[in-house]
Amino acid sequence: MSSYEMRLALESAGFKINNRIHQSIVGRYAEDDALDFDNFISCLVRLEAMFRSFKALEQEDGTIEMNLNEWLTLTMSG
Repeated sequence: MSSYEMRLALESAGFKINNRIHQSIVGRYAEDDALDFDNFISCLVRLEAMFRSFKALEQEDGTIEMNLNEWLTLTMSG
């Protein structure tokens, strides 16, 4: 799928991301600006885990606060 199709699919799945994050994801998961099925599924699984982790730590103002060990645990697992 193209990066544009990926954006539409992510939005359909409920992931609202800005252009900067979208381009970062494309850079990580796409080859020649296109994603194959396996990379798309890997991307979805990772996004779901990151959104779930954020929601678990989210404060009332929509932010999270964590120390270095918490950050490393969150980003290095999975």
